[in-house]
Order: sequence, then structure tokens, then C-alpha cells
Amino acid sequence: MKILMVDKYHFIKGGAERYLFELSKVLEDNNNEVIHFSMKNENNFPSKYEPYFVENINYDFKSKTQKIISGMKNTPKMFYSFEAKKKISKLIEDYQPDIAHLHMIDHQLSPSILDAIKKYKIPVIQTVHQYKLACPNYRFYNSRLETVCEKCLDKKYIHAAIDRCHKGSFMASLIVSLEMYFHKFLGIYEKNIDIFHVPSTFMGEKLIQAGIDPQKVKHLFYTIKIDDYKFNPNFEDYFIYFGRLSEEKGILTLIKAVKNIKKIKLKIVGDGPEASYLNEYVDNNNMGNVEFCGNLNGDELKNVVSNAMFTVVPSEWYDNSPLVIYESFSMGKPVIASRMGGMPELVDDGENGLLFNVGDIAELEERITYLIQNPNIIKKFGESARKKAEQFFAPGEHYVNMLNFYEELLSKN
Repeated sequence: MKILMVDKYHFIKGGAERYLFELSKVLEDNNNEVIHFSMKNENNFPSKYEPYFVENINYDFKSKTQKIISGMKNTPKMFYSFEAKKKISKLIEDYQPDIAHLHMIDHQLSPSILDAIKKYKIPVIQTVHQYKLACPNYRFYNSRLETVCEKCLDKKYIHAAIDRCHKGSFMASLIVSLEMYFHKFLGIYEKNIDIFHVPSTFMGEKLIQAGIDPQKVKHLFYTIKIDDYKFNPNFEDYFIYFGRLSEEKGILTLIKAVKNIKKIKLKIVGDGPEASYLNEYVDNNNMGNVEFCGNLNGDELKNVVSNAMFTVVPSEWYDNSPLVIYESFSMGKPVIASRMGGMPELVDDGENGLLFNVGDIAELEERITYLIQNPNIIKKFGESARKKAEQFFAPGEHYVNMLNFYEELLSKN
């Protein structure tokens, strides 16, 4: 089978791309051909399909002048990219794929590619990594107000502009609002995507509330190569947070929860816009039990997670299906997570981890203290975590289920 795999990045930008390359490897290991379509970027992995990729688009300039120039040049492509449509058409003609599997396409590629794919009568599945089909800023979270927001679920996307929920900017928020109105007017996602693959049922529920046909929404967890994350029932005297350091991740709540937990260290791995503020807060409160490790990757990251007592994921936004939980479970590390988004579908409270109410500092402190005082429970939870990873996240199981999706589409087509 030939699968056209589409994402705006052809390098590991985030969890979406990690899954894309994991899935591509699983498909190729089972004698399928994967054809990539993306955007040119200096960070890209080598690809023989790069001549078909669209030219690089960057919206994240620091200077106002560069932002204005980039906006004037590239904003029309957010709505409908004729370049992407033309180039993917050429790729399809040359390689004739059987299935198109989309991931992140908004802004840099745009849904214009759907018109091209359907012109050739190719069935389409999209893995939905974020809430873009229901929320203009794709997160149901207003960073400026630091709160969850569902105002646009009723399709009145102007709320995004009024509340300046995208990058704190009225103009940027207005543009993504208009983009949503335009795509909904065309019905371009709804008409052309045959299956919306959601890694959490929570995500599926939000899509359905936003008007997506429930018959098209199919749930399947992500996959990771769990054999690359060796089970380790042992641990040292620290627990861990690893991921992006931004306000919606709830890291300040976590830090406040460990103020009175002096003997065991919290290691924070990662970087992001909140890094300086969080470091300053820890210094001002003389919290020697909190250590910032910066960015770690590869074996260095696996080593620090593998030797931790447990992982904490205190997100205060609708986290879809965070891969940090998949990785922690694979290594036999229990997870304490907030009751947000799709995380309660991964963490079974009292079996492979513990849940707490979002933002509840006292409850989080109690959960952390409970595990620290019960090392036998940590080991028991860790064994259950590994079993869940083997049952639901393993590549072989994932391939069988994804193949069923593909075959369903081909039979209908």
C-alpha cells in the first residue's frame, strides 16, 4: 500500500511529528511505501520527496517589521495555498498513493491540499493532534488570561479576536478567526476528510460538539517504540516533570505543591517562555529541592526519566494525549496527572498513577507525598504502567488498528 503522509514539518518539531515518524517506520516495516509531503526547512530530515515540498513559511519573527512583511506575504496562504495545491498534485501524479494520511497542515500548507487530493479520488484520514477544527488558536486556552476557553465551540469565532487569544495580539487573533470562518464556509475539512483519528476520546467529543460528523471520528491511542524505553522498576530519590515550560503546563502549581516536600527532589527538564520566571520563583523561595535540568534529549533524557520515582504532568489546558505519559509508562514510571483533556484516559487512578483536580496545589502535594511515602506502591503502579504500554501503545497493535482504518477507507472508495 502507498500512503501519502502529510505534515508541515519534516523534522521533530513536537509530539505530532514524533508520532508521524513513528507511524511511518511502522508502516514501512510492514512493507508499505510512505510518501512524504511537507514544507522546506533547514532542520528537515533528508527526503527524496523534498523537491515537491512547499517553500518555507515562518510566522515567528521577533521584529515588528519582519512580522508585518511576513504577514502580508504569507497570510493569504493560511486561507488557501495554491502553491501547496499545485505541488501535492504533482507528487500524487508521480507516485499515485492509495491513502492520504494528514497530520498538521494548518497555516503553512492549508486545507487547499484537500481539494487536490480529492480530485484524484484518494481517501483521507487525519490524525487530529490539536483543536484547530474547533478553536481558532487550536488550544481552547487563552494564554493572555491564563484560562481554558470554549467560547468558539458555538462557531462564533470572533470571540478569538475580541479576547486576543492568539499570541495576545488582536490582529493575529482576527486573522485566525477569519481563517476559521472561511474554511467553515467552504466546509473543506468536513467534506474532504473521511476519518478523523483522535488519540483521546476527549478530543473526539470536542470535534463532535464543533459539528464534525460522529461517524467519521475514530479513537486510537498514539504509538511509540516501547522497546526503546526499557522498563526499570528501580528509582532514585527524585521525581520529574519533562516537557515545555509554558503557562498552560501548570508547572508553577507543581512547584508550589513541593514547597513543603524537602527531602525528595523535583527535577524539571525542558525549556520555554516561562523558564526565567520559574527559576526566579524557585530562587526567591529558597527551594533547594527543585532542580532545573534544561533541555535533555535522547539517551540522556531517557536515563533521567528511567531513574525517577514517578512523573508529574500538571497541565492546566486540555492536553490531548501527551507522549510524556506514553514514555513514562513504557519505562515503568507511574504518572500523577491533572484531570484535564485526554489524560484521565491514559492514567488509571489508583492503578498506574494518580489524578488530581486541575490547579489544586494541596491535592497535588498530597498525591506526591503519598507516593514518596509508599515505594511499594510506586513499584506496583510502575508494573501496571508498563503493562498498559505493552497492551495499547506497542507498534504491532497500533499497526493492526491503523490498517483497519485504511482498509475501511479503501473499501468505501
